[in-house]
Amino acid sequence: MKLSGATSPCVVLVLIFTSTSAIQKLRNINDLKALKFDQNVPSHSLLLLYWFANTIDIDNNNVIRLTFDPNQGDYGSHHYGNYERLLEPLPLGNIRYRYYTVGNLNQESSSELPSYVIHPRFGYEGRNRDRIIFRVREQDVGRQTGQIVDRVYMTQHFQTSDNQGTRYDPVNTYQVTTRLLGQIREFSVQENDLIFLMNVRDRFGSNADSTQLRYIKTYWGELACLGLLLFMVIQEKPSTNQQPSQEKPPTIRNNRQPSSTQKPPSIPNNRQQSSTRRSTHSDCVVNIPDSRHSAFTGMVASHRLNQRENVSLQITTGPGGKASIHWSIIGNLTDQSMMIALYKHNMDVNALTYKSIGNRKSGRYDTSVPLNEGLQARLHIGETLCCFWRRIGEEIHRGEEFENPALVNIRGYNAHLQLFAKNGKACARLYVKKSFTEWKSIFRNSWVGFYSSQYKDTKSYEWWQWQWATEFKPNFFFDIFSEYDVYEYHSGMTIAPGVQARFILQENVEKARTQSWNK
Repeated sequence: MKLSGATSPCVVLVLIFTSTSAIQKLRNINDLKALKFDQNVPSHSLLLLYWFANTIDIDNNNVIRLTFDPNQGDYGSHHYGNYERLLEPLPLGNIRYRYYTVGNLNQESSSELPSYVIHPRFGYEGRNRDRIIFRVREQDVGRQTGQIVDRVYMTQHFQTSDNQGTRYDPVNTYQVTTRLLGQIREFSVQENDLIFLMNVRDRFGSNADSTQLRYIKTYWGELACLGLLLFMVIQEKPSTNQQPSQEKPPTIRNNRQPSSTQKPPSIPNNRQQSSTRRSTHSDCVVNIPDSRHSAFTGMVASHRLNQRENVSLQITTGPGGKASIHWSIIGNLTDQSMMIALYKHNMDVNALTYKSIGNRKSGRYDTSVPLNEGLQARLHIGETLCCFWRRIGEEIHRGEEFENPALVNIRGYNAHLQLFAKNGKACARLYVKKSFTEWKSIFRNSWVGFYSSQYKDTKSYEWWQWQWATEFKPNFFFDIFSEYDVYEYHSGMTIAPGVQARFILQENVEKARTQSWNK
């Protein structure tokens, strides 16, 4: 017999199962890295999760016990009814289960939370939308030691513009496993010396070098381990062959809070939006000065070193923002077949790509490697392993590391603008003198735009390729003793000859423009 006017119980069960089973599990640090923080997930979620992981107890059997009482509202925690069926229904039986939530910074008792959660550093503020939900199994009601946590979730409320009320967003709700909580606990807030940071870095395979660790320690102080966690999660991508990446510094905010779709004031633009919008996930350039002198003494035969001036290796901008290698050889360095190779930087020993050039004295190799500062071309002897299979052999010569163009003055102010390439994209860097303390208010309505040619007028910046000056992201990995603070913006525009960045003070008042890209 068919049911009318009511939903079949089976259908209800299927809907509930489908909703709860769709929640993604975060099993380890790499799963955290895969999330799009600041795009889909507030960075403040990491601060809240870090606090929670370091507040609970996890015993040797991976049993989680609370160290606070949510029934008393400790840390602003309170009961969560799960009325919208975001999570699976509570188990039935003699054992009492309840969901609780914590993270509402507007509650009075939330003042018990540590300062780094309540008053986070710039860029990690959030909008008080992120929450931790945990399910408690109370074996001995009223006894704190009996409160066992068997589910933990990281979630967030919908945005006000979504008109969803106070509901949580199921798409951006994640179950946090005990394993991940245990890994986060290894970034102990009580440990911040450099040796400990190095051990944690090595334990999780981070690419942070010793200079970066020292910088994290200097900037974060007693919260250095939290800084290292943020560096690893937000900037380093999950990969079996993880490439070095850098900490995502905080965003400088102001009272304007422009949306990502807002255009610069009084700048008309009638062009239609491109059908393919760039990713808003940003990463940050870490430009730590390194030694530019040769590090390969003893690797190159002395009789070849004597003829280094006869070899020219130059990296330029190739199609699609990729690196191209131009080589020129005068005289006969060797009678053997040669190979050209590209390396990440002067100290790297593993080639990103290489190509056999035989005995050709000049040519160009368009690689598939995105253009970045520090890239270096080297000339090698080619070794034949078997048949036509070849590999890189002895090094003959290496060129200079690829450098970005020089910065230009922002007229009338103690600040400078630089155009640079990051992963083949056009980026801008602001250098603000530390004594220029009022720069955020003075530059409140200032913005930087990217142009495909120096002949474009101010209104003809490339579509979507601009940013408010006060929304540039600080780069804390520059020398802490420098007299300048450094801020960056990474556009989605492919770097190419002719590209230019301009600093607009307000309206159409231009205060700086870089040289057209000619690298």
